[in-house]
Amino acid sequence: MPFVKQGTTLSGAPYYKALRAEKYMYYDPDCGEDGEARWVIDVNRPSVNKTSDLDGDGLCDDIGLMTSQYTFHPPTFGEWSMLCDGIYNQQFLTLLEGTSTMTVTTTATPTTTTSTSRNGTTTTTKSTKA
Repeated sequence: MPFVKQGTTLSGAPYYKALRAEKYMYYDPDCGEDGEARWVIDVNRPSVNKTSDLDGDGLCDDIGLMTSQYTFHPPTFGEWSMLCDGIYNQQFLTLLEGTSTMTVTTTATPTTTTSTSRNGTTTTTKSTKA
């Protein structure tokens, strides 16, 4: 799923919007429940005027999250907690940065990755073991 940078939040961290979906990726210094800083994937657009709980719901109920103090950009790879059928599961995500987009690929067990840059975007193919 390609994400395009939309701007920065009050903390100075960038935020991104999915190209073909109402999903956002952003850094939230405190989502409102536990005081932990994290990168999130959410259906709510982050506020650019707030210092914490950027989606304004007072909950940490995002689609995906990864605890992090790093604000410059989302971690390029690692295990995220991803919401699936009402349960958070650990999923390995790889983020590849192109000229103007960031692609997120989710796999249970990453085995191969092929990246192709075409017209300033990045395409990622992943295969998984069954």
